Amino acid sequence: MLVHGFTATAEEMAFLARQLSEKGRQAIAVQLPGHGSSAADLNRVAWRDWYDRLEQTLLAFATPAQPAIVVGQSLGALLAMWAALHRAERVAALVLLAPALVLQSRWLHWLRPALPLLARWRPLLRKGPSDIADPEARAARRGYDQIPVRALYELLCLQREVRKALPLLRQPILAVQSAADHTCSWQGIELLKAAGAGRVEIVRLERSFHVVSVDCEKEIVAARVHEFVERYVASHHDPSAPGTDSGRSFLDASSLS
Repeated sequence: MLVHGFTATAEEMAFLARQLSEKGRQAIAVQLPGHGSSAADLNRVAWRDWYDRLEQTLLAFATPAQPAIVVGQSLGALLAMWAALHRAERVAALVLLAPALVLQSRWLHWLRPALPLLARWRPLLRKGPSDIADPEARAARRGYDQIPVRALYELLCLQREVRKALPLLRQPILAVQSAADHTCSWQGIELLKAAGAGRVEIVRLERSFHVVSVDCEKEIVAARVHEFVERYVASHHDPSAPGTDSGRSFLDASSLS
């Protein structure tokens, strides 16, 4: 299961989903509420609405006998960790792509309590270019060109909850982060390691920016994710492990809402 980032769409995970499905793994990309329509819509949902969508998908497609490996990017990584904590029997392992555990804009942490008030005055803020190094991928990206302030507050609230619960994670984790990420800090990876969460394997990228699933090292990301999935499946010796049946690729599970 693949979960996109803040202000993006499920298309952000399409390349990775195709790579996995071509190698025989079933890939389901979830579109989160408030995404894929308008930035104003994103201000109308809470982080629990995002999580509810992921949870519905887990309940529909994963079971305790056939749990899912959940791949989340940025905001999606926070939601993946929350699912691993609260639906542990359905989450076998985690792949965290540029997890939004620590943002580069540290001032947002201190401003968080004031964001709901700011949202009443300025519900939408101008957003700079997407944090993607590859110019073609940056031009092709689908997402909002504004930051919904109330939704940003919700992301920070989820971040706070996940950070407090990190030591409780028990699933094996693959964390992928670029040293050149302008959105999320490498300190988030250090936080993950320091918390003693699960068994953490780290992939450090050098040329990509934040959206590693589509950026200039996306082939490396796909290869490492596939390798991680195959090692997990092999270590459990289960022919009915997630996705071994068909290699289908679903790029939008939003109809589950």
